[in-house]
Amino acid sequence: MPKFPSKEWLDEAVRLTNADPECAIAGKGWKGDFGAVIEAEQGKLDKPFVIHVEPGDCDIKRARVLSDPDDLDELEPVYLARAPYSVWKQLLLGTLDPVEAVLKRRISMRGDLQPLIERMRYKGIADRVFAALKTEFPDGP
Repeated sequence: MPKFPSKEWLDEAVRLTNADPECAIAGKGWKGDFGAVIEAEQGKLDKPFVIHVEPGDCDIKRARVLSDPDDLDELEPVYLARAPYSVWKQLLLGTLDPVEAVLKRRISMRGDLQPLIERMRYKGIADRVFAALKTEFPDGP
């Protein structure tokens, strides 16, 4: 069972996402890469965890872990999401709605949100991936 956050967890999330039958439809015509920062929280996550995701034509082409949040500044991803570890955990467990989290500013988002909103009908992909991805959290269940 991969631990969140880790390279192993990210790789499994990408594998499950690319295997989802709706992935090719949801990703068709998508433009723009993603950066995400899982911010450290005392007693839960010791240091920030940073990822960069590049979409392919109809899948995720590349996902990698970066060593520092500043590395994203050099890459200038089209979308950047930042939130504390506990917020990401709630999203993964399905106890926090992503739209609500953005509207209540629990997640800081940079980028044009309109294309993301238009693809909300594909939210089921994330729900299925996170349900299938058995995850170990450093601070327990």
